[in-house]
Amino acid sequence: MDKKSKKIFVSNDVLYAFVDRAHAKYPQAAAYFRYFAQEKYQVFTSYLHVLNTYKEIYTKISPSLARDFLRALSLSSINILYPVESDMKAALKTLINYQSSELSFDQSQLAVLANRNAIPQVCTFEYVHPLFGLSAFYLPI
Repeated sequence: MDKKSKKIFVSNDVLYAFVDRAHAKYPQAAAYFRYFAQEKYQVFTSYLHVLNTYKEIYTKISPSLARDFLRALSLSSINILYPVESDMKAALKTLINYQSSELSFDQSQLAVLANRNAIPQVCTFEYVHPLFGLSAFYLPI
């Protein structure tokens, strides 16, 4: 029997939707985090996704909530991945060699970090490019 990985990478769009209760996707984001806690998932995100979420909260909601987001993140069990030089080079190489021009640097770096840390799924509301066998996470029905 193949044991499914309990590692998940959370993208900045889900982090932002979870913080902004007025966001249309807030109920989905809250359900994701509830499920991850209940099923004891190891939750990961990257420094770049934290920075992008912080900037979005700072700009669209308030600077004080953005600071509270960082404080809560530091107290949570979410693992933040920091890219090293080889990760940056791999992300750039992946971005340059990918056939679709729709791949962004953020998505390329996400795929490289997930691959290097054996994370098979991404929790996001956006399209997940099938790099390194990466797939989107869906809540089981």
